[in-house]
Amino acid sequence: MFVRPILSAAVVLAATTACAHPDFAENTEREAASSAPARIDARPAIPVADRDMTPVDMIALARLSDVDLHASGRQALVTRSVADWAEDERFDQYWRYDIAAGTLDHLVALDDADSVHFSPDGERLVADMPPEGSGQDEVFLAAADGSGLQRLTHHPTSVRSVSWSPDGAWIYFLATDAYSDAEQHDRDRFALIDPYFETVRHRHLWRVDPQTGQSERMTQGAWSVRGYDIAANGTMMLRIAPAGDLDSSYDSELWISEHPRPGGPFRPVTDNAWRESHARLSPDGRHIAYRARITENGLDYVQYKLVVHDIESGRRRILTADADFDVDGLAWTPDGRSLIVAARAGVRSGLVRIDAATGAVIELSLQDRRLMDWSVDASGTVLALFQTPETNGDLWRIGPDGHDTRLTTIGAAEVAPFHRPEQQLVRWQSHDGQIIEGFYFPPLLQPDDGPPPLVVQAHGGPRSADEFGQWKWGRYVPVLAARGYGVLWVNYRGGVGYGDDFMRAMRGTYFAHADADVLSGVDHLVASGRADPDRLIMSGWSAGGHMTNRLISTTDRFRAASTGASAVDWAAHHLTSDTRGARRLLFGADAWAEGALEDVFYPQSLLRDLHRVSTPTLIFAGENDERVHPSQSIMLYQALRNLGVEVRLYLAPGEGHSFSDLSHRLFRINAELDWYARHTGQPPHDWQARPGVALDEDESGQ
Repeated sequence: MFVRPILSAAVVLAATTACAHPDFAENTEREAASSAPARIDARPAIPVADRDMTPVDMIALARLSDVDLHASGRQALVTRSVADWAEDERFDQYWRYDIAAGTLDHLVALDDADSVHFSPDGERLVADMPPEGSGQDEVFLAAADGSGLQRLTHHPTSVRSVSWSPDGAWIYFLATDAYSDAEQHDRDRFALIDPYFETVRHRHLWRVDPQTGQSERMTQGAWSVRGYDIAANGTMMLRIAPAGDLDSSYDSELWISEHPRPGGPFRPVTDNAWRESHARLSPDGRHIAYRARITENGLDYVQYKLVVHDIESGRRRILTADADFDVDGLAWTPDGRSLIVAARAGVRSGLVRIDAATGAVIELSLQDRRLMDWSVDASGTVLALFQTPETNGDLWRIGPDGHDTRLTTIGAAEVAPFHRPEQQLVRWQSHDGQIIEGFYFPPLLQPDDGPPPLVVQAHGGPRSADEFGQWKWGRYVPVLAARGYGVLWVNYRGGVGYGDDFMRAMRGTYFAHADADVLSGVDHLVASGRADPDRLIMSGWSAGGHMTNRLISTTDRFRAASTGASAVDWAAHHLTSDTRGARRLLFGADAWAEGALEDVFYPQSLLRDLHRVSTPTLIFAGENDERVHPSQSIMLYQALRNLGVEVRLYLAPGEGHSFSDLSHRLFRINAELDWYARHTGQPPHDWQARPGVALDEDESGQ
């Protein structure tokens, strides 16, 4: 823990201001000059499937990703993610959704924004986006239809986390402290190399007057503001931490001010050793709700719980202590009596309402679908974005009584032209009798000569779960099904949505049960005639890659494997990753602690069993991956190469923990399909070229 003095006028700048920039009064519109914004129907007709999906089709699927419902419930901002093959990237478009009319208008001028939000009266929009020719975000204002876009701030560093005050009088944002002239001078002259992973600049809260463009600094200190919230009555809450890195977030605390102002006092309301994420003030400013991985005894390797903190008494109550579901997000109802909570419950995710006084849970919408995003209006009505096996993202309205109405068919129309496999929920017993759930996707055409080959795809996390929907580009299930493969997803122990005991089954000993859960799922499909035991493939990314590495080092049943962003040495992984907090809870120790290397990390290291691997293995990693350092993949490659195992490693330039370039995504799918076909006797894979680019031998990976 770190000691922090209470913020007061004596320690916070009374009012660090930046005068309104002279350009603010000028018309600095950045609207696209080409044409009026596009309008589309939110309920297009759903076509009949007439073709198989290709890798390019999978990667290029447009999808809705975020929703922001205005308090009136009449309009919403919807984010639509689209692929641009010429730029080799996906980018977000912002659309204004008129719910009554059922139309979406593209806010073209805001396409460069990182986020866009309605003003409380719904008449204006605020966005954080870079000015022309700059890579640094500033605050911009526009009318509700996206017209009249004007730059509001000229801040010395990039702004983020932009929001309106409840009365619309201010716009708040976070920004990292700038270097002083003297500091910048020294950096330019002497500081040729920055220290590794050292946070020297803190992030603080600012506000700007939307009428004048005048900015005021709200906080100052040797710590960082990680988040903030403002209640309807004006009370402000801060979540602060010693620094901006991920590990420091586990040492965050909540502070409040009933009368926030530059230099005004903030006081701490929590003093613990855990991260209070998604913290939200009740409308009357008297309670704070947040989620945390705690029990009554404090931080633990458990699911996220809903916690309500009474500010006056300091009393903390865990409202979902015994719930099987994992809390994934929360919002107060307008009357402050209950909370709407996003719940991950095994293969499903949706919404429940929880009484803030009693903890009673009422299901609102928890069906065979995956909750992607949601937003609530002033009446307690929710606009929710769901994925299902038939849509990669559509909107539903969910009333306070749980009655829901589907509003759009955009996502269904996007995927309907393609043949899709059935998503079958399957259950089986693991080695110790534990019931495990998962999904089986049969091939589109069953082979005449016996069961089909099976691709096992282990989810990441490991504290995650596979849910309804088949639209993750990295899984490309419809593509595999069209090529004759069955696909298995397994919700193995250590994941969420099945209660704390299920999740804790991985604590202390990572592979106590998880790998057996996966293999028992394979056995279940083989026994039921849905998988050829001689044509099994194992694959996974991140924690799914860890699982793949484990299974190929303990069994030779798999004819081929693909592992991405994965680890083989737990101690080195712990020491080279950008975060240790979750893994510290999982293993119960740090690698540098006395005896931990010998007693905890080395006995579980996959390096001990790599000499047993005989499975042809494809390895992927991002050269800039900070979560799982690429050295882990190099270790695996060097071991298998020297053992004489067929192996190939691809280090993607410029990529982090997940591939973002469309060309790299396509290359990965092509390489996997080629690898799988060559090792299971399927027809050879014809590598697909990126649209507009001719495929040469170098791009084929041959």
